[in-house]
Amino acid sequence: MKLFSRILSVLVLPLLIIGSTNYLIDPDYTLRKNYLQKAALALANGKLLSGPINANGRLLKKEWIEQLQKSPEVLILGSSRTMGVSKNLFNGKQIFNASVTNCTFQDMYAFVDLMGKKTNTVPKKIIICCDQWLLGNSFTEKRWLYNRKNFINLLKKSGNISPSAFPRKWELQKEWIKELFSVRYFIRSIKLLGKPEKFEIRNTVVEGKAMLLPDGSRILPSQIANPNPKIAEEKAKNYFYASSDEVFTRLDPAQCQLFENLIGYLQEKNCKITLFIPPYHPLTWQLMHNSESHSGIFEANDYLLNIAERNKICVIGATNPSVLNLSPADFYDGVHLKTEALFRLFSVTR
Repeated sequence: MKLFSRILSVLVLPLLIIGSTNYLIDPDYTLRKNYLQKAALALANGKLLSGPINANGRLLKKEWIEQLQKSPEVLILGSSRTMGVSKNLFNGKQIFNASVTNCTFQDMYAFVDLMGKKTNTVPKKIIICCDQWLLGNSFTEKRWLYNRKNFINLLKKSGNISPSAFPRKWELQKEWIKELFSVRYFIRSIKLLGKPEKFEIRNTVVEGKAMLLPDGSRILPSQIANPNPKIAEEKAKNYFYASSDEVFTRLDPAQCQLFENLIGYLQEKNCKITLFIPPYHPLTWQLMHNSESHSGIFEANDYLLNIAERNKICVIGATNPSVLNLSPADFYDGVHLKTEALFRLFSVTR
């Protein structure tokens, strides 16, 4: 009995404390999802949402699409690099920006499937942001599994890739369990006890807050979106050394097939596709250009241009910022353009 009590106190009780604290505080909204439906309904009804920058965008946008009142004329599929693309660029057209942090091709499939089920059609104009790392084998994002069922639905319609080639949702559930009992997340939860940023439904934009707008786009606080140039340059340099996503030398055939099948499916549905090749900060680009282990990034750029030419797809952007006359002042870190620069590139889509 004493041995059992010792085991309980040494192993079980600490896990219970860590797990319950993480779940109840959940500062990054990674464990609880009870806010999603209310937030999605408000956004679909024209309200704005302020709150954490990196909440679970995949489930929120799934709920959001299911609540949409009108079918959008323009659908944007991409990562945080296209979250700033708003309806202001489309001359009054109804748009929906389905961009999510670390978007994968699987996410894109899922959102196209969700949109088709909601509206019985696919938007006639679709913008695809193809992050270069999507075509390599170093990018390991798993959160697309939240919408795995929708991904598989479209996968079966778009080609002959077997669903068995992709992980089951259990892989994501394991990540959830790891986060639940994570000591790192426990420390963060304690630090933010009583002061985690909450989601709030708004009628207007609030200065200093990250905001989600009714068209699916996002506004960032000025301290993030317009940092001191030296800070932006430091972030650009640090990105090169910290990110492993771009460390590949050859394109992954399976990833290329996923991309090409998606393009083929959309063109069969008579969608007008615009392909966005997102640029890097000049310093980040130079560091990658001088690195043999990052050569896959430049192979990805050539591949995308080839696919676009073969399929008669409009291309905006480029991996090399100098091709686009972009300077360091146009970026707020290694991979993200400031709103003004993003709008300049996307003005051709009007």
